[in-house]
Amino acid sequence: MNLPLDLAGSRTKNRFRVELLWGVGKLIDAYKLYDDYTIVFDFKCDIELHRDNGLDFYQVKTINRGNHSSKTLTKRKGNSRSILGTLYALYNPNHNIKLAVVCNKHLKIDSKEDLRKEVCLGELDKTVIDFIEDKLQEELKLSEVILDNVFYVCESMDLTNPHYALLGKLIEAFQEIKNEEPNNPNALFRLVSDTAQKKASYEMAITNYNDVLELKGISKNEFNKMLESHRKKSITGIEQVKDYIKTLFPSERRLYNQALTNLLEIDQSHELNVLKISIFEYIEGNIDKIKNENDLFNILNNVFDSEFPIEYTKYMKKVFYLMVFYLYTEGGDI
Repeated sequence: MNLPLDLAGSRTKNRFRVELLWGVGKLIDAYKLYDDYTIVFDFKCDIELHRDNGLDFYQVKTINRGNHSSKTLTKRKGNSRSILGTLYALYNPNHNIKLAVVCNKHLKIDSKEDLRKEVCLGELDKTVIDFIEDKLQEELKLSEVILDNVFYVCESMDLTNPHYALLGKLIEAFQEIKNEEPNNPNALFRLVSDTAQKKASYEMAITNYNDVLELKGISKNEFNKMLESHRKKSITGIEQVKDYIKTLFPSERRLYNQALTNLLEIDQSHELNVLKISIFEYIEGNIDKIKNENDLFNILNNVFDSEFPIEYTKYMKKVFYLMVFYLYTEGGDI
C-alpha cells in the first residue's frame, strides 16, 4: 500500500501498558477479517492497522472515572495537542483512513451517555459536530475538518489485570482458527505479548515504509507462525527427525527415510504407546547424559531395543528414539 510516511521517530513507552495489550487484541480480531494485514505498535499512534485497502489509527485513552465528551476530547493543555487533535493530524483525504479514539467508558454528549460501542463523530448532532470542527480547525490551522471517518470506540477493559482477559481471548481465537487448543497457552501468550513489546520498544530511526511494518509491526503471517508453533500436533518430533536425516550421508539417509515412512504408516498399538512413555521418561531422567544423537542411540539401544516388536528394524528403532527425543527437547509432552 502506497501511503505517505511520517517517520519522525517512535513514541515508544518501553513498558507494557493497556494500549499494547489492546493492540494484541486487535491483532487477534483482524485475523478473520483480512487476508493480509499488519498491526503496528506505538509508531505514529498507539495502535495502527495497516491493510491492503486502508489504514486505521487507534488512540487508546482509558480513564478511571467519568466519561469523555466533545470538550475533553478537544481540550488542550498548554501548547500540547488535544486527543482528537493528535489523532486528526494523521488524516489524509487522499487515502482510506479511519481514525478512532478507544476508551473503556462511553462517550457522553449533553450529560447523556451514548451506549453504542462505536460512534461516528460525523453523525452526532450538528451543534456537537460544529463544536469539534471549530476546535480542530483552530488547533491544527485547517480550513476544513471532516469527521465522517472519525470514531469513538467504547470497549470494556480490565485496567488492573488486562492480560487475563486477553489470554482467554487468545485461547478462544486459537481454537477457532486451528480447531484445537494451544499446546501451552501461557507460553503462546508470552510469545505474542513479548513480540508486541519488542516492536513497541524499537526506538531507532526508520526511513522506509516496509521497515515500519517489519520493525514496528506484527503481520498476519507472523502471527500465524506463532499460532502454528503452539499447535499440539506440531510438536511430534517428525520435522526434527527429517532435519536430522538431511545431515546424513546418502546411503544412510535412504535407510532412515524408509524407516520414518514405515513408522508413520504403522498403527501405534497400546504397547508401543506405553513404550514411548517409558522412553520419554527415561530421556527426561537422563537428559544430562545425552549431548547429541549418538549419545541417544548408545544409551537407549541397550535399554529399549529388545522391547520393540520383532518387525522393527534397527533404523526404525533409531527413528523412534529420535522422534521421542525431539518431542522432549521441543517442549512437547505425552
